[in-house]
Formats: sequence, structure tokens, C-alpha cells
Amino acid sequence: MGLEKYEARIVRGHIMQILKVAYPGPASVELLEVTLSDRSCPTSPAVLNGYLAYLAEKGYITRWEEKDDILGVTRTLVKLTATGVDLLEGNIPADPGVVL
Repeated sequence: MGLEKYEARIVRGHIMQILKVAYPGPASVELLEVTLSDRSCPTSPAVLNGYLAYLAEKGYITRWEEKDDILGVTRTLVKLTATGVDLLEGNIPADPGVVL
């Protein structure tokens, strides 16, 4: 397996662990970006979007946009699903696409 593919699996695992701390609430994409950078896993918004798409397609996370009309801002929020928690806790078989 190429180094780039292995790094993607590691970063997806970091995302899951960050979201576990916020569970049952969501975390913003901005928080994920900052925390990943702090963990020496800096990523671009486009690459992060790819990781999130993968995790959402697997059913481990949900993501949505919230708009604050008063402040005029929109932010993307991400939250673990029950399946995501089960993966982290070992209640379902390990996923080779996510290093925990």
C-alpha cells in the first residue's frame, strides 16, 4: 500500500477520534482543520472534504450546513453516527479504510 493511502486511513481515524470527543454533539469543519493541524496532519479544505465524504458514505458521520442569518455566516458541522461510535468502540468489525 502506498504511503499516501496509508496516511489517508490515519487521518480518517483522527477525524473519528476528534468527533468522539464532541459526541453526541457536532464539531465544525474549522475545528477539525485546526485539530488535525495540531496533530501534525495538516490538510487542505478539498482533501478534508474527501475524507469527510468517505466517512459519510460509510455511514460513520453525518454532515450538514447551518446558516446564521443574523451573522450572515454558514458553517459545516460534522457528527458521529451510532455506527461511527460502534466502530470506535470495537462493537462492529474493523474497517480497513480507517486506522483507529
